[in-house]
Formats: sequence, structure tokens, C-alpha cells
Amino acid sequence: MRNTLRRIAFGVLSTGMIATMAIGASAGAASAAVSVPRAAAVAELPPPALIWPVVRKGDHGLRVVKVQLLLIQHGIPVKVDGKFGRMTELGVKIFQKKHRIRPSGIVGARTWEKLIVFLRKGSRGPAVTAVQIELKFMYGFKYLTVDGVYGHMTEKAVRSFQKRYHLLPDGKVGPSTWHALVWYDRK
Repeated sequence: MRNTLRRIAFGVLSTGMIATMAIGASAGAASAAVSVPRAAAVAELPPPALIWPVVRKGDHGLRVVKVQLLLIQHGIPVKVDGKFGRMTELGVKIFQKKHRIRPSGIVGARTWEKLIVFLRKGSRGPAVTAVQIELKFMYGFKYLTVDGVYGHMTEKAVRSFQKRYHLLPDGKVGPSTWHALVWYDRK
């Protein structure tokens, strides 16, 4: 499964590189009157969309725990038990209504994008707890304490995780790091 995902990712990257080269070539062929620098042409390309997993009623595991903790981070009280039941579904629907997403109760790409929060050293709360649980129990950072406080050891674990998955090792948890944490999770 992971190798398939990597092939898909590399295919997406290759497609993006081909588009970039095509834009660069067309920019070079532009007339002198309308000169477009290559960097500007590349900067106009939208970033590739992240493919998020779908989480719905009946699912269970760490991915559901992350959804539940992120809902709590957004002020929606749900029980953190790793089981996507009726109450978690209701919490997701409330969250979706609040963010003008069709309230299906299913956590898909649009919901994930609104659900995740930017974290860095000094952050606190359930979202930090979600990252710490994932890093400690799913990715083997056994030295990490799950306390909801984004301190030095959490930052160190995040940097190591980012290096492992070829992300910018800045120690901050933004969309790409959240995506990797969620995507490689085994439900």
C-alpha cells in the first residue's frame, strides 16, 4: 500500500514537473514585449492538492482519535475513545455546519483541511495531544510524553518525523505534516 502511494505521489510530482517545464519553455518563447520571468510563471501554479483519507461512522483507531481530539480543539465536545460512533458523527456534522461544509458526518478532504490546526513549540491543547499520541504510539518516538504541551521533545520528534517522510524539517505541524501523520496511519 505504501509503495503504491509513493508511486502515485511521484507520478503527481512528475506531472507537476512536466507542467513547470512546459510553462518555463512557453515563458522563454514569449515575445520581448510580454516577458514573463520563469519564477513568476512557476509561482502562479496552484500547489498540488493533498489527498486525505476518508473517516466515517464505523471506523476505529488512531485516525479516529485524531478526529476526536481535533473536534475538541475546535470546541466540540466528543468522547475520545477511537470509535467513530453516533456522537462523533454528530460532532463532525456540527463542525461541518460551522465551517459551511455540507454536513455529511464524514471526514473527507474539505473537513480535514478545516479541522487541522497549525502547531509549533509553545502550542497547547488536544491537537498537540493528537500529534504526540500519533508520534509515540504509531511512529515509535517512545521518549515522547503525551501531555498536550508542544515542548522541545515534541519539536524534536516532529523534526525526525518530517525528515523520515521527506518534509521540510522545521519542527512545526502544518498541513503537509498533518497530512503525513494522518495518511500513513493504519486506521
